[in-house]
Amino acid sequence: MVESTQVTGATLPDGGRLLPVLSARQMEALRFIYDYAVEHRDYPTGPEIAERLGISKQGAASMVGTLVKKGYAFKDKNFSERNIRLTEVAIERMQREAGRSAELFPQ
Repeated sequence: MVESTQVTGATLPDGGRLLPVLSARQMEALRFIYDYAVEHRDYPTGPEIAERLGISKQGAASMVGTLVKKGYAFKDKNFSERNIRLTEVAIERMQREAGRSAELFPQ
């Protein structure tokens, strides 16, 4: 029997948290959520994610659920719509990847 191990709480040499690896499709969703937030100063809805990725609304909900489980996103219960939020660690990763160092929603 093969046991699966999940990395939780691991840290990188720079003190950052090590997150699970994303598939190419999950990374595409994460990148879209981040880019949308930067451009619109708000987060996308599930249907907007579905439309961008060319998948069903249920598929988008599943994709977001996976990002939540892997520690890249969370759902803010204070909002009924546009409740998908990226974690600080995910934002930092996307900023490094995009070569940005500014806050996601600067004041």
